[in-house]
Amino acid sequence: MWKEFLSSIGIGNIKVDTIVENPILTPASELKGEVVIEGGMSDQEVNKIVLTIFIREEDYREDSDFSYHEKELHGFALEEIGTVKAEEVKRVPFKFSLSKDHPISDKGTETFLRTLVDIPQAVDPVDEDSIKVVKSL
Repeated sequence: MWKEFLSSIGIGNIKVDTIVENPILTPASELKGEVVIEGGMSDQEVNKIVLTIFIREEDYREDSDFSYHEKELHGFALEEIGTVKAEEVKRVPFKFSLSKDHPISDKGTETFLRTLVDIPQAVDPVDEDSIKVVKSL
């Protein structure tokens, strides 16, 4: 009982690590990898894994306290993950294409993949991986 409670508030919870197979891409190319989920202290149900591509751009507005802003470009969910048992390691492969007009990475624009594991009534683990988008390989 205590293990379930601690997991629900993020202590001994599931851990997530997204492994991107090809972190340097061109617009319209396919991003491939796998999401590695490591079970915590107790069994936990996973609703879905949400993978989202963001760009982070520098923002030099004087009326803002932030030096950058994030914009969501593309996202999708991996469904039917089920229960992750305590200390189990589960690997979930993924692949999807960037849009043909995806911004090129430069000094002011960064692309990254955010992975969120949706766990009912618990702290959702998150992972972020940087991706470089170039004109050609």
